[in-house]
Amino acid sequence: MVVAAASIAQNFAPAAFTTPVPAGGGLGAGSKAIIGLMAAGTAVQAYGQFQQGKQAQAQAKSQAAWNLYNSKVAKREAEAERVATAFELKQQKKAAKTLKSRQRAAIGKSGVTPEGSPLLVAEDTAAELAKEETNIRLRGQRRASAFESQSILDVSKASAATTRAAGFGRSAVISAGGTILGGTASTLFTRQQLRDA
Repeated sequence: MVVAAASIAQNFAPAAFTTPVPAGGGLGAGSKAIIGLMAAGTAVQAYGQFQQGKQAQAQAKSQAAWNLYNSKVAKREAEAERVATAFELKQQKKAAKTLKSRQRAAIGKSGVTPEGSPLLVAEDTAAELAKEETNIRLRGQRRASAFESQSILDVSKASAATTRAAGFGRSAVISAGGTILGGTASTLFTRQQLRDA
């Protein structure tokens, strides 16, 4: 990190750091050391700010990727729920058909005509089976809709995280640039003060 900071300091150092000072207005070794340390400190601070911003950007990008993954999982779950509901409805219709057939066979075997009470029992059975079919369908639709809503929410979260990532990237550059400019101004001022002293 120190090597990188020195490289940053070298790349961003203004001409005033490298321009030789005319004779008579020169700086002593101690003053030059102070100026050098100030420049290096500025570079290290700028590098740290830049890295911190880039790390925040990477975390936001990672979060966006997880949100998109979760969205896909929720979509698959919604589709699986639809398939399961269709299968359950098919099984329920088969069981209902079997129950009605047994009921008709029992009525026929007993010798009672399918009028009056036996007819009412058959009608009640059919109504209950229709309710059960409706409940299965509604339950499946609710669960599939919940997964679809989660998928939409995850896509929205991914979009927000992507936007944050872009902001963190810009912030990293601006922050580091501001530190370099501020540090440069401070170093130049200190250099001038030491020169005048």
